[in-house]
Amino acid sequence: MWRRFLLLIGLVALIGFQKAEAQVVVFDTVGNTQITADTVVRSSKSTKKKKKSHSPTAATIMSACLPGLGQVYNGKWWKVPIVYAGFGGLGYMVYSNYSNYRLYLEAYEYSTGDLTEVSEQAAQLAVHYSSSQLQTYKESYRRDFELFTIITVAWYGLNILDACVDGHLYTYDISDDLSFSVDPYLRPYQPQELKLPQYAQVGLSFQLNF
Repeated sequence: MWRRFLLLIGLVALIGFQKAEAQVVVFDTVGNTQITADTVVRSSKSTKKKKKSHSPTAATIMSACLPGLGQVYNGKWWKVPIVYAGFGGLGYMVYSNYSNYRLYLEAYEYSTGDLTEVSEQAAQLAVHYSSSQLQTYKESYRRDFELFTIITVAWYGLNILDACVDGHLYTYDISDDLSFSVDPYLRPYQPQELKLPQYAQVGLSFQLNF
C-alpha cells in the first residue's frame, strides 16, 4: 500500500518538474476544480515568437484612402477582389440608372414642350410613350440611382470597418500549445473542525493548456 502511495507521489513530482509556467484549467475525478497561475507547459521549444507591431488605425486609414489597401496590410489579400467586385457591380448600377434617368428626363421634357432639341433616342421615347409614362420611368430610375448610390457608400464604409476589425484581430493570440493531458492526482490533507477519519483521495487530473 505505502509503496504504491510513494510511487504515485514520485510520479506527480516528476511530471511537475517537467513543466513550466502557463495558465491551465484542472478538473479532477474527486469533484474539485482548480485554476492556477503557475502551471504547465513544455519547455522553451514551445515559446511563442513575438509578433511584429500591427496598427489597426493604420489599416483603417489605408482602406479609407484606397479601398482594399487595409486588407492587404492585414494580410487578407483574398478580400481585395471581393471589395473591387462589389465596387464594380455597384458602380455599374449607379451609372446605368443615372444614364436612364437623364434619358427619360430629356424625353419627358421634350414631350411636355420644355425642350425643343433632344437626342434621337430621347425623341423616339417621346413618340412611343406618353408624358405620364415617361415621368413614371424617370422617377423609377431616379429612385434606383439614389438607392445604389447609398449602397455604394455603405460598401465603402463596410470596407473600412472590415479593415479596422481585422487590424484589431491581427494580434489576437491563439496559442499553438493547445493540449489536453491526463495526470495522476492526489488531494492534499485538509484539516476539518470535526474529528472525522481522513482518507487520501487519489484520482486523475484533466489538464487543458491554453
